[in-house]
Amino acid sequence: MSNAIDEMPLSEWLEAELGKNHDDKRLIIRKTTVAYAAAELLQKSMTIAPLSADKISLDNFVVRTKKRQQLLPVAAEDILGVDMISEKLSLTFVDTSDLGRSSCDAEEEIGRNLVVSITCPLPTTSNASGFEQIKESTICHLFGILLFQIYSNLDPFLENKLEGDETNSSDHSKNEITNRGLQLTYSTLRELGSPSNICTVIQNLIECKCGKLPRPRNTYSSLKEGSDDLHLLLLHPNRLLFTSNAIEDRQLKLRMQKKKLYGRDHEVSLISDAFSRVCAGESVALFVGGFSGSGKTRLVESVMTSVDASGGYVLAQKFDQLARGGPLLELIAAFDRLCVLIQSRICPQDLQIIVDRLTETYGADLSLLRRLLPKVAGLMPPLTTFEKQRPVQDDTPMNLQSVCFILQNFVRAVSSRSHPVVIFLDDLQWCNSMALEVIQHILCDKATGASNCFFVGSYRSNEVTSNHAVSRLMKELQASKLCSVQKLMLDGVKSEDLNALISDELCLLPRATLGLSSIIHQKTEGSKYALVT
Repeated sequence: MSNAIDEMPLSEWLEAELGKNHDDKRLIIRKTTVAYAAAELLQKSMTIAPLSADKISLDNFVVRTKKRQQLLPVAAEDILGVDMISEKLSLTFVDTSDLGRSSCDAEEEIGRNLVVSITCPLPTTSNASGFEQIKESTICHLFGILLFQIYSNLDPFLENKLEGDETNSSDHSKNEITNRGLQLTYSTLRELGSPSNICTVIQNLIECKCGKLPRPRNTYSSLKEGSDDLHLLLLHPNRLLFTSNAIEDRQLKLRMQKKKLYGRDHEVSLISDAFSRVCAGESVALFVGGFSGSGKTRLVESVMTSVDASGGYVLAQKFDQLARGGPLLELIAAFDRLCVLIQSRICPQDLQIIVDRLTETYGADLSLLRRLLPKVAGLMPPLTTFEKQRPVQDDTPMNLQSVCFILQNFVRAVSSRSHPVVIFLDDLQWCNSMALEVIQHILCDKATGASNCFFVGSYRSNEVTSNHAVSRLMKELQASKLCSVQKLMLDGVKSEDLNALISDELCLLPRATLGLSSIIHQKTEGSKYALVT
């Protein structure tokens, strides 16, 4: 295995990178990978022995890479790990980029979700005594210098340029020299094609040591913060590394990640737990309330994706105040679509079970089910032959009681613990008492006690009064004791979650948008809808 690995001191590795284009995206990924490894190693070393300035240098690190044929392009995955010479630490990368990647991450084509494994020698007491660890601000400052060298392949950090001559210079002159050095840092890196977020990280690290000048607000308080930001850059390169040119050319559009949920982990857990109870044989009704733009629909839809993957049959319907036909007809149409969904996903053995249940339940009234749900014919091919033998007049009126009876028995027949029926009705404030009465009959099925049904209804809380049909449904379900009822009220997202959203929108690191997100949170009270409008 050793023959397949190259080990190069970091300075030599950088020299080998000199011949490559600085604007090359994969080159930037490789350098960021090495920078992140150095940060992790330095943090680990501080738990073993005091960290001195000479350890935060190019000469203290070795890069391990795969051997490649000369004509083949170098990839970020070729970097296997980095070693720290002084503490004899060895860091190895485990790339988990393809594990648990969601659809909203698909655009991050070359992102690296790296997990590090650091091995170190047995603890000793040899070199720990007699040394005092340097300040955290100095560690961050020196690490910033190290990053500058990595990304620029230059070494402009002479004492008289960046830090000044502390013995012969006045405080005022040292501050001026420091400011000029910091300006040189950012402009030099930008001229070399380094991404703006990389330049900002380095500048904020170097600014941790600014003499007697007040430290800027965005400076790092610990090396861990810098390491976390480097990891974010690797995770989301398309958004955080390679959008700088579009930003400077004023061509960047807001990158709203519609499939990403912000700050709703607790609520997602509650809905998932409720679905688990349904799979155990219980009927559950969950009402999700909140003002417009609080994220009710997005929250439920995020869980429905996993529910669908777990075998649940998800019936979704969004009510419209101006829709023709009324809520009851919309609900019936949704159940008709459920027939198609079941047909597309069920195996032949389970389909036969459903056919037998429906035949036994409806008997001679099977054609009534066909009248109410025409698409059930695809679910039950024998129904066509049955109708030919027993023709029924289609113009016979069907009252609400009949609709409730037919749909109640239909849900009882098609649902099971392995395939529960999930009814998600959005914008319940536009729903009427007739449609909700159907839901009540389905959930309060006395014949079986429980029909493995999970009802989720979302509504605008400011438009549903105590006399509204939705409020009456909640009370009647609770009184029946045949269905477990839960209520979930959504407020605006927290400030830190709003900051994550704004960071994604503007393609900036979260620390850079804290001030802006704080102001927006005060103005919008955490409403995502108010933010985008």
